[in-house]
Amino acid sequence: MKQRRTPPRALRLGLAGLCLAGLGSTGVALIGAGTASADYAPQPGDIVGVGGDTPQFAFDFLANGDANGNNGFNFGTYNRLVIFDATADANGRAAYTNSVTTGVPSVALNPTDVLRAGTVPVQRISSSGSAITALLADTKSPEEIDFVFSASEPTAAQQSTADTNGWGYLHVVEIATDSIGIAADSTTTNVPAGGLSVQELLSIYTGAVTQWSQLPGGTSSDTIVPLVPPSSSSVYKTFIAALTLANHNVAPVLAADVKTVEQNDPTAITGATSPTDAIVPFSVGRLALWNAGYFHSPATPFPGSSTPLSPGVSIFPGTGTAGDGNATYSSGITDYVIFRQSDASISTSMEPGGSRNWVQTLFSNPGGTTPFVAKAATAALIESAGITPDYVDLGDVSSG
Repeated sequence: MKQRRTPPRALRLGLAGLCLAGLGSTGVALIGAGTASADYAPQPGDIVGVGGDTPQFAFDFLANGDANGNNGFNFGTYNRLVIFDATADANGRAAYTNSVTTGVPSVALNPTDVLRAGTVPVQRISSSGSAITALLADTKSPEEIDFVFSASEPTAAQQSTADTNGWGYLHVVEIATDSIGIAADSTTTNVPAGGLSVQELLSIYTGAVTQWSQLPGGTSSDTIVPLVPPSSSSVYKTFIAALTLANHNVAPVLAADVKTVEQNDPTAITGATSPTDAIVPFSVGRLALWNAGYFHSPATPFPGSSTPLSPGVSIFPGTGTAGDGNATYSSGITDYVIFRQSDASISTSMEPGGSRNWVQTLFSNPGGTTPFVAKAATAALIESAGITPDYVDLGDVSSG
């Protein structure tokens, strides 16, 4: 196995290394294989994961520990578990141009990452779907991407591509469960007291219902402001799947007034033109992380603000009954690890002098020592991300 110098202290890779959208960040310059990067550039023995926004904090904590004092995998290890977040900063926000001085409308940027020391920056992978696509496209030797953290299973077509690549299949391991509800302003909202059913949401998002007063229990004549996350996101796909089922298995055509916003971003509601009337599908786990006080103001220089940010939104998680007599909308969502099945049988141990490769060490080791993500002590790290640990080694599965 290729050896290297003792690595520097593990660094959380949620920051892209560039300060974007007027945000401040401080990077530590590290040298690896002749390349300087603002973030730690993974070394040959490190295991690299990319993935979607919804599961990213659970994997950040699994790698590097949480703010509650629970140690992650990298505590005291030689080779590292390296996570590249889907979002451009550690508060889970995407990056945009700064239009304060130019007066030009802000546009989305494409932050980059150096996935391996000695390689050039590549576009940051920003969703579960694009992460699986990137994994399938990584046929280099050695590989740059080892695994994907995803809130979606691979499709049958993607499994076929994995087989064509000579990997056997994409191995899927479930690590946790989450759910999606409808977020609304927590101070004042025109959402009826019982929340919204999937049938009501179908009417809203297809434009059949445009005002709250058109819904049972609605008391305002205000126009509803329906929002959705990007179509590449798992939250969007899960939400649309629920609407499709309610629409007799016909994919709905969204109304022209449905606006796309950042996934799991409370300011989509609080910063809307009319926060009282805005709604958006949102991860219950992510809101739990907000309510736990994890996020602080990015406008405050180091050592940072002592007061956590308040999300300003609440979720109707599906425990009530909507005005039409149906259950308040809620959809389950699952967080997965996805890797090449061929990597499960490699002979190289992850740690010097060890007997298990990286797949067996971290994610899947049937009949052997319990892998890291399945250990009872690891559950606290997953719970810190606001989701429920649930380890199931699924193997060769697909979403159809």
